[in-house]
Amino acid sequence: MFIPKAVSEKADDIYKALVSADQKYHAFWFEYVFLSWQWWFCVILAVIPWVFWWKFRIKESTNRLLLGAFSIISISMFLDSIGAELGLWDYRYEPIPFLPSFLPWDLSLLPVIFLVLVQIKPNISPVLKAIFYSVISAFIGEPFFEWLGFYKLIRWNHFYSFPIYILIFLIVNSLVTSENFEQLKKK
Repeated sequence: MFIPKAVSEKADDIYKALVSADQKYHAFWFEYVFLSWQWWFCVILAVIPWVFWWKFRIKESTNRLLLGAFSIISISMFLDSIGAELGLWDYRYEPIPFLPSFLPWDLSLLPVIFLVLVQIKPNISPVLKAIFYSVISAFIGEPFFEWLGFYKLIRWNHFYSFPIYILIFLIVNSLVTSENFEQLKKK
C-alpha cells in the first residue's frame, strides 16, 4: 500500500464521522423537511421557472441558451457547494438532502433569470444586464431566502456575492452570444 497505515486509518475515521453526520442529517431531513410546505415551495421553484422559460423562449436559440443555462448551473453549483462545505452559509430546506447546494436557486432561478435577461432587449449592454442580474440575485434573491429561513449566512455577506454574479453573467453571456459556433456538418 502506498498510503501509510496511520494516514489510511485517520482517513477512515474522518470518513466514518462524515457518514454518521450525513445519516443524522438525512433522518432530520425526512422528519422535518420532506413534504413540508417549505419543501413543496422549493420543488415548485425548481420547476415553474423552467416551464415559464420553455413556453416563452426564442425557439431558434434553444440549444445555445441551454448551453448558457448549463454553464450557469455548473458554476453556481460548484461555488455553492464550496461555500457550504467551507461553512460560509447553510441551507435548511433542501429539496434533495444529498447535495450541499440549494437546487431551486442553482438549477432553476439563477439560470432562468439569466436566460430571460439574455433574450430580452439583446442590444442592451451585457455589463448593465450583469449588474441587474447581480442586484436581483445578491440583494433580492439571497435576502428573500434568508428571510424565509431557507438560507443562513454564517461567514458571508450579500455584498460578497455581487461581483461574483456579475462575473458569472459576463462569462456565460460571452459564451452564448459568441459568433464562433459552427454548424454541424452531415457526413
